[in-house]
Amino acid sequence: MKRHSYISLVALALTFSSCLEEDSIKEPDYEVGIIANASLEPGKYWFNILELESSEVAFDLSYEGFGVHTASSIELFLNRGSNRVSLGNFTDFPSSISMTGAEAYGYFGESPASIADAGLSRDEFRITYEITTSEGLRFSQYGQYYNYNPSLDGRYTGRYAQFYTNLPGFGTLVLEVRPPNPQNPNEQN
Repeated sequence: MKRHSYISLVALALTFSSCLEEDSIKEPDYEVGIIANASLEPGKYWFNILELESSEVAFDLSYEGFGVHTASSIELFLNRGSNRVSLGNFTDFPSSISMTGAEAYGYFGESPASIADAGLSRDEFRITYEITTSEGLRFSQYGQYYNYNPSLDGRYTGRYAQFYTNLPGFGTLVLEVRPPNPQNPNEQN
């Protein structure tokens, strides 16, 4: 009888310990969000520093709400270094966005002549965004788990938002300013 009670007690202890292990696994704590989508036109993903007046970046702006959210607006921001300007709020999707290299520099008070005088051979702009949903929620952080908060039992918290493009990029659309790459057929005149 003692042996049977001992086996039952061990089995019961194993059952409780396996339940405790399952309960101690922390699942990510996140909210289903919404992402912006930039469908870039072929060859229009960079600025030719030798032809800033005519080289152009162009893409169609849309979004993916994963069946949960509907975007009421997407505000785009153009960033150069630590400086940032708004490119405006877009409310129709898809929206066609295009700008020349001269226009991009113009947002920061520069011109093709001032860039040439500065002797720049490479530069970059970054496009970021903020989406406002029809419910009034705003998404502007990038990455599924953009904030790791160890004070909340090691859980991840934050809203889901990233900039999906058909080029590599996560949260930011990077627009290079450089001479053409002679080995890339998309960058030849």
